[in-house]
Amino acid sequence: MNAAPSPPKVLCLDLGGVVVRICRSWEEGCAAAGVPYRAKAAETDREFLIERARLVEVYQRGALAHSDFVAAVSAAFGGAHSPDEIDRIHGAWIIGDYPGMRELLLEVQARGIRVACLSNTNHVHWQQMHATSDAFNAIEIRHASHLFGVNKPHADIYRAFESATGFQAADILFADDLAENIEAARALGWNALHIDHAGSPAEQIAAALIACGIPIQMPAVSSAAGTNGGVSVSPLVPRTLINALGPNGRIKVRPEDFLVDELPLYEPSGDGEHLFVAVQKRDMAHDELIRIVARHFGVAPRDVGFAGRKDKRAITRQVLSVNLPSAEPATPLTHERVEVLWTVRHRNKVRLGHLAGNRFVIRVRDVDPLQVTVVHKRLQTLVRSGMPNAIGRQRFGVRQDGHLLGAWCVLEQWDTLVDHLIALGDGSVPFPLHQRAAREACAQGRFGDAVSLWGEGDIAERRVTTAIARGAKVARAVKDLGGEHLRFWTSAWQSAVFNQVLGARLADGSWNVPCEGDVMQVGDTSRCFVIGADDSLEDVRRRCSAFETTPTGPLPGTSVRTPTGVTRDLECSAMQSLGVSADQLAGAAHAPAGDRRALRAAVRAASVESGVDEHGGFILLRFELPPGSYATTLLDELLGSVGEPVLDAH
Repeated sequence: MNAAPSPPKVLCLDLGGVVVRICRSWEEGCAAAGVPYRAKAAETDREFLIERARLVEVYQRGALAHSDFVAAVSAAFGGAHSPDEIDRIHGAWIIGDYPGMRELLLEVQARGIRVACLSNTNHVHWQQMHATSDAFNAIEIRHASHLFGVNKPHADIYRAFESATGFQAADILFADDLAENIEAARALGWNALHIDHAGSPAEQIAAALIACGIPIQMPAVSSAAGTNGGVSVSPLVPRTLINALGPNGRIKVRPEDFLVDELPLYEPSGDGEHLFVAVQKRDMAHDELIRIVARHFGVAPRDVGFAGRKDKRAITRQVLSVNLPSAEPATPLTHERVEVLWTVRHRNKVRLGHLAGNRFVIRVRDVDPLQVTVVHKRLQTLVRSGMPNAIGRQRFGVRQDGHLLGAWCVLEQWDTLVDHLIALGDGSVPFPLHQRAAREACAQGRFGDAVSLWGEGDIAERRVTTAIARGAKVARAVKDLGGEHLRFWTSAWQSAVFNQVLGARLADGSWNVPCEGDVMQVGDTSRCFVIGADDSLEDVRRRCSAFETTPTGPLPGTSVRTPTGVTRDLECSAMQSLGVSADQLAGAAHAPAGDRRALRAAVRAASVESGVDEHGGFILLRFELPPGSYATTLLDELLGSVGEPVLDAH
């Protein structure tokens, strides 16, 4: 019997296929980038394949600039794909971290083993992983082909790694998904593990470490709602259309840098029991504004209507309605951060969605103003194609777990919800450090002790804990939070399902291309129709190109129009991946009614310019979006990830 291998001093990993999931074929890359696949003929041409492999090898050695690489690959394709399309496919090649990888690497380091990478890659993907991969950023020693000037499986790259790190062959456990790279490492005496990229690399690496005598815990499989095969499903769309890597920047540095104007859907009539109040607020949360207005007019907050919740760190203008059959107060509303612009009577309450859209004027700071030409080009692309109408992270709460809570609400799994909300849950979702003492007390059943341990912003957590401490059943403690909390969580689950569908359709290029069975929205209205066998798909697509109609995705519910065929299957699969099956939704006692949401948002009245003021350089963006569309989604498309100031939970 062979002896067990010795414990390594360093775990050295390939990146693509081991740490991060990547596209495995050109066709898959086209789908991820939303680019039509036009290379089938070239893919069977041996001379083309040799030339493309040569270009990739030179590029990964750092001997070819990115712009030259995409131009050369385009030429090798004979123009089947333009350089811009090659660039988009290149940007979409990295799909995301393998589940459990970051957690595994942190545990390996906690065991005293160093973590390194040795990868065939390029400087653009290297920067992309810096910006997007939590697992990559958990790696402490980073080496790659474009840094060493040589590719695997050449022996020189392995020797260069040993020289750069000081580790000897016997010190290293190396993991790679390509057999030729494994064979080359073993030829130099490295202990090498061949990874099956279609499985779970984290589990395979953990098993190898256990075989070496390292007591690593096998990556846990979670049974929480909103998981798929033990992997938490993110509520966010995993990719953008443009896949911009920069220039990044920061928004909302000052309230004056983020201006929002609500565009009215209709004009008030001048008479009625509701007083329409146009207000401008500065650096104020929505709920605080509603409390101030309700208190001034002597009504309950529920009697104040609004068309949409506006950003806190901003200057925003919107119209509220106050149910006020009697005369208005004798004194006007005065507040240092709220200004009343006008008041007019109307017959109806302002309700959520009663607006034509929002106009934004946004200054992006901490950015190179000279990048304005790049941003302008991207903006024009989105004006022509529309913007993927992703629902932003604001919808999912501070812990980005609203979709989990929402699924448990739909299924009435109150014990699971409360364990996640106030105790330790299954550990799959991090919580703020200041909550640890309160959560540990709740986990031990010391609810009375936990009440005073919650932070000022932990409103739902404290209320549920207080109710249970006073003897309330778990279900009653949650329901007593009121409809606003439960609707917010349920809406987060619906939004996560929509984002899953949008992400899948971005991957196959159909996010703005009508397909048979789709539910289509007419313009910016709520009117919809299903594309049936008798409809002319060509005519519907022509109308879609003219922004007369657009495909929709689901905000699931019991009274929502459903698609047919492949689209229906996709939407049911997305629901299932986020914890609720179609049958469970249909049988739920308190399921939401549901709605449809456009997969594409028109970007109108758009412009971009750059400038410098007393606070430094900036890029200034002006644009209009339909109701419910997120300005931050557009910014992510134009600039890559943008930062915001850290605000309190209110």
